[in-house]
Amino acid sequence: MKKLWIVCLLLVIAAPGLLVSCQKKKQETVVEEEPAAKVEETVDMDEIDPLWTEMHALEADYITPSVKFTGTAGEQPVYDDGLVLTRGEVKKIRSMNLTAVYVDNNLAGEYTMAIHGGAIDVFEYLNIEVLAETQADFDAAKQASDVESVMALDPDIVIGYVVDPVTGAQGFKPVVDAGKVLVFVSTRPDGYEPGREYVGISTNNPYDNAYVYTKDMIDSVSDGGSVGIITWGGEYFVLNVMDDATRDALEEHGTKKNLIVHEEGNVDPMAAGTLVTAMVQKWPEIEAFSLLWFDPAMVAVQDLRGMGRDDIKIFTFGMNTPAILDLLNPDGMIKSLSQDFTWNIGMNTATLAAYGVLGKEAPKLVTVPTLSVTPDNLRDIWEVAYRNVAMPQEIDDALKKMGK
Repeated sequence: MKKLWIVCLLLVIAAPGLLVSCQKKKQETVVEEEPAAKVEETVDMDEIDPLWTEMHALEADYITPSVKFTGTAGEQPVYDDGLVLTRGEVKKIRSMNLTAVYVDNNLAGEYTMAIHGGAIDVFEYLNIEVLAETQADFDAAKQASDVESVMALDPDIVIGYVVDPVTGAQGFKPVVDAGKVLVFVSTRPDGYEPGREYVGISTNNPYDNAYVYTKDMIDSVSDGGSVGIITWGGEYFVLNVMDDATRDALEEHGTKKNLIVHEEGNVDPMAAGTLVTAMVQKWPEIEAFSLLWFDPAMVAVQDLRGMGRDDIKIFTFGMNTPAILDLLNPDGMIKSLSQDFTWNIGMNTATLAAYGVLGKEAPKLVTVPTLSVTPDNLRDIWEVAYRNVAMPQEIDDALKKMGK
């Protein structure tokens, strides 16, 4: 159970398994051949393809000078602004009639669907047929079975979101043995090396995810004020990186405001409410809390409301419907959410696969920037971060009610 909640940081909520076949869309042929040839002559095929230019332009203002975390094997991540395909490379890949499969560990919730959809959308753009998409309900044995099933389809490309790095090493071995182009989302199977078993990894940026919401919290409280931070009480890579970021933000910005910081560790997201209420009873002057992601944050919101402390402000990571609705509620406790360019994580996954097909040198670990979500920018951010996911009607209604 603990492992399930850990993975939920990035993935949201498990859903029933599925295996679907997808058909690629064929481009319409140009009726008049001669004009088409003239147009092609004027195009610089070494120019970056417009899709990558567009998506990276949206990220540009949020890229920090450096990425402040390292991968589980010591890899230095890079931002995705240099991960591109040219018009010529896109044309070449489209002509190759490639196929792909996506072996996911979970497929539910807006965040997960945005990552998944980013890869599927870009495969379609590249004329890569997606033969199958599976999800394992966080069950490593099921994922190993999914790998065997999709390998029977003989795909050129395999995208994997590993349930467990230990069992995943064996689970994805048939892909490696078959010499397929293999790309991972976020998690590297134990013993696997980039450029050997797989091309590269596309992931979010856990450091910036936490640094951004912690900085928002610091800015919201009075000089000399009191804040609470709920950190992860055990060993888990992504969550420990987020905790380091929160402490760094407090050291760099909180000390300037002489903030009093109360920290408690927790390894059970559903116990977050019990923890924050106990902290408030002990330190009633607490003005705000930061929590690692929206699930424990919403548990904290519920329990703090229950004790009559809805004046306390909450800051956390990730957009999901309950957290957003609280953000949009004039009496809500969530004051801002940090959010990454989630669709781009999926786009980067497909781009890494294209690098593998083309034999281009790929970054070992590529990430995306983070920004703050408020009622004023929510609609715009949703259209970029969750561009393949329809905005729920209740969120749209709440925004309209606010005149946004």
